Amino acid sequence: MVYSSGSERTFRIAPSKEVVVVAVSSSAVEAVPWAPPRVDGRSGRLVVAPAERLPASTYRRRRAVAAGLVVALVLGVYAALGMFGGGPLPAPDRPTELRSGTTYVVQPGDTLWSIAERLDPDGDPRPVVDRLARARGGAVLHVGERLRLPAS
Repeated sequence: MVYSSGSERTFRIAPSKEVVVVAVSSSAVEAVPWAPPRVDGRSGRLVVAPAERLPASTYRRRRAVAAGLVVALVLGVYAALGMFGGGPLPAPDRPTELRSGTTYVVQPGDTLWSIAERLDPDGDPRPVVDRLARARGGAVLHVGERLRLPAS
């Protein structure tokens, strides 16, 4: 059986046992954490009431600590990836100058333009690019492909 008066609700849980629940409204009952039950000294009833809220500074401090932990975790992961080679890959070693009339194996990142510039570093690369494209039948290069470099 339930008895209600103001902000108190009394629940009879057994013939000789009553529980008094102190709450302002039904939404307050769900939103507020509850303190452990206590026995009222005058009536001998078991009273369950909302717990007292902690000061706002405690919640701000908890949020600051949580944000600090997230930042530390992100920086830790970033540092760990850096130690295990998470940085950019180095460019492959290539000879700076190529000789005409030889065979060249295409490396990652090579283009007809970059090959033409290395084949004739002091000249205009456009005619060399045109000769390479005509000799190949197109401008698309594939890594590992062998190119016969045209004679100057």
